[in-house]
Amino acid sequence: MVLFGKREVAFQVQGDKARWKAAREALKAAGVEIMESGSYEGETPLCGCGAKIDRRNYGPNGWIDRRIYYVSVRPGDVERAKAVLADV
Repeated sequence: MVLFGKREVAFQVQGDKARWKAAREALKAAGVEIMESGSYEGETPLCGCGAKIDRRNYGPNGWIDRRIYYVSVRPGDVERAKAVLADV
């Protein structure tokens, strides 16, 4: 991961951590330098108390992954990264 420089999002998916990990590995294998990789909350919890506990996750279907996962690369590598990620 590079600390400084411009970055552009080449991959973004909601609720699919396994696909995000596969995308990072594919970019590393292709030699594309990853500037930043991470996730953030896609939706805020229903309660307003700041507890970060979402009561929608405790139903019969279990936990729902609402996080948005992303991978950012250098602006010059975006097209190459998207070509590599077309198969992922």
